[in-house]
Amino acid sequence: MLINKVTSGFVVQVFDTDKRCFVSQNFVNGECAYEDRRGNPVDPNLLVLDGEEATLPFDMVQPDDPS
Repeated sequence: MLINKVTSGFVVQVFDTDKRCFVSQNFVNGECAYEDRRGNPVDPNLLVLDGEEATLPFDMVQPDDPS
């Protein structure tokens, strides 16, 4: 079975007014919903491996440092 783990949250982007550019960003995750490929809810315990929930990092590419 394929399960969608849908994570809500928001992105924080930091802008440096001296450098006149963004210097970093990160994703702050909130609640998760677990559903099958049709959007029907599924038991989140299906994602538990060795007592921990399976997850991937929320990688965000950081801007280049202009200095």
